[in-house]
Amino acid sequence: MNQDSRNVKVIHTRIPAALEEQVKRLAEGLRVPDSNFVRNALEDAIEMTRRVHDKIPDPSGPAANDGPHSDLSEVFGWQTITLNMPAPCARCGQNLRAGDAAYLGLTDRPRNHRVFICSTCLPRSSRARNQKQGVSHGRQG
Repeated sequence: MNQDSRNVKVIHTRIPAALEEQVKRLAEGLRVPDSNFVRNALEDAIEMTRRVHDKIPDPSGPAANDGPHSDLSEVFGWQTITLNMPAPCARCGQNLRAGDAAYLGLTDRPRNHRVFICSTCLPRSSRARNQKQGVSHGRQG
């Protein structure tokens, strides 16, 4: 990880001696400094926690931005992707499977959950709808 030295912070924490020995032994086995090993382990743990958290349903019901007919007013665009894990369509609720084509909602704000929609729910311009229906908008004159 290449970081600007102005953005690097130091965290001090107490750990049991047995954990220190495990850290040192694993870092030595990977031939990396202890601090790099700990930083990488923390980054991996945080990423794994996020992934697990995103898969756990909210016990109070569907999240505001995670269920059918969600408010998607902050989404400024849709990025075509191929899903690697199942996800519901945020508009119609269809269960999308790993390997399905889907569209990831792009926003300027961080969201607690990513939103995906299926190709049926993808907004299309009136020009694209008319072309699909065979209506011509050719210039006359």
